[in-house]
Amino acid sequence: MTTAPQGTVATRVDAAAIRTDKGNLYGIMIMQVAILFFVTNDLLTKMGGESLSTGQVVVVRGIVALTLLACMLAWTKEYKRLRAALHPTILLRAACETIAALLFLTALAQLPLANIGAIMLTIPLASTAAAAIFFGEQVGIRRWSAIVVGFVGVMAIVRPGLEGFTFYSLFALGAVIGATARDVITRRIPVGAPLWGVTFITMLMSTIGGGLLNLTESWEPVSTISMLMLALAAVFLTLGQYAIVIAMNNGEISVVSSFRYISMPISLFYGYVFYSDIPDLQTWFGIALILASGIYTIFRERTVSRMRRQAQAKEAAESGG
Repeated sequence: MTTAPQGTVATRVDAAAIRTDKGNLYGIMIMQVAILFFVTNDLLTKMGGESLSTGQVVVVRGIVALTLLACMLAWTKEYKRLRAALHPTILLRAACETIAALLFLTALAQLPLANIGAIMLTIPLASTAAAAIFFGEQVGIRRWSAIVVGFVGVMAIVRPGLEGFTFYSLFALGAVIGATARDVITRRIPVGAPLWGVTFITMLMSTIGGGLLNLTESWEPVSTISMLMLALAAVFLTLGQYAIVIAMNNGEISVVSSFRYISMPISLFYGYVFYSDIPDLQTWFGIALILASGIYTIFRERTVSRMRRQAQAKEAAESGG
């Protein structure tokens, strides 16, 4: 998706070359909103889906979300260009989102919010690495070191081979890989693709994926309370999906993605208030490492950006002289 002027997807011009980019600050602000929506969705999904299977949760929540999205498509008239959202890049992104969602929800049902939230915080680190590999963004030794520190933090939480290890942590790590691929592919969505249309296709594929998974599971009766919570979760998920594409199309991936760290205090707050979850010392240690690596990445980026502006100003002054 993009905030660029609307147009046809069938263009021979390189999308990355003409994409309207409002910069890091705009992308960061939208990312904060998206993460708040996503974490609230996680809480409501966990509460509403406690007695339901993963596939059933995805289907129920997806049906509500698709209904909302259909209304938005009708209201914005984007349904007329829905075919543009069937671009292979968009379909690939939707597939990655589906895999990430199914793995994440499986882990969410079994892990405390703070633990799974901390593991998911490796997405910015993975996105930084992906941005360097696939987009040629400059990532120096200091930021690579931050990635390593963040990875150590994840290992402290996952604890492979130790008593604290839970098999469901691997599902969370799989969700990280899927979400990172989704974010990288988002950058390649063609200019002019209808924003709500892309969100609709993503949610449709996720719902279908949940339905296929549910073929191997039993369908349980959905209580009124569960339905209300999952419906509300669908609202936040829809808004989050809409916002995340805008965020990832503005500014540098490695910078904007780093600001997912706001999810940690929100997850800790929700986990304590609604589940009385208090992380143990080793989990706190892992969280601290992940947050430290992310905060360092943010401050390092600010320093690099300032140096870059100064160099550009100096170069302009010299060329002008």
